[in-house]
Amino acid sequence: MLATSSRIELELRGARLTLRAPRLADAEAIVEGIGAFAVSRMLAMVPHPYRRSDAESWIYRSLREVAAGEALHFVILAEGKVAGVVSLARGWPAPNFGYWLAIPYWGRGYATEAGRLVLRHGFERAGLRLVRSGVFADNPASLHVQEKLGFVALGVSRVWCLACGARVPHIDTALSRERFLEFAA
Repeated sequence: MLATSSRIELELRGARLTLRAPRLADAEAIVEGIGAFAVSRMLAMVPHPYRRSDAESWIYRSLREVAAGEALHFVILAEGKVAGVVSLARGWPAPNFGYWLAIPYWGRGYATEAGRLVLRHGFERAGLRLVRSGVFADNPASLHVQEKLGFVALGVSRVWCLACGARVPHIDTALSRERFLEFAA
């Protein structure tokens, strides 16, 4: 599905960012970034509080999925530090695009830049035709990121948020290869 050559060693570089595979040495920075409730409450499957064991489990699972060609998971490096994560993971009916940034990196265009890098790789190198995603309805900044990348809203659903312990309104989105290439040009 997401098979590409040298998957684990894959590194993507942008103007201000480097995307690379997660490492155990990233665990503390991941905990610090995603552990803020303002971050974890915007993600469906992230517990709060988020512990080092959660980060280590995610890192090991991510590396297995990447090695198996089931996903692309990258740590976002900005200003020489772990700023967040961006992924394309197995999903139905299409791979799922997800991302998060630590609070100090919000509002600086990093999510858009990281998203553009991983989506370009997914569409051009991995041969994807469609990607799904979405945002919680009370996250207009993330919706704006997706709009800048070319995602189109499909409708509203209710999705379980582990950190909140509740089902919350979710704007479901999708992006085709053709539309991405229009927006990325």
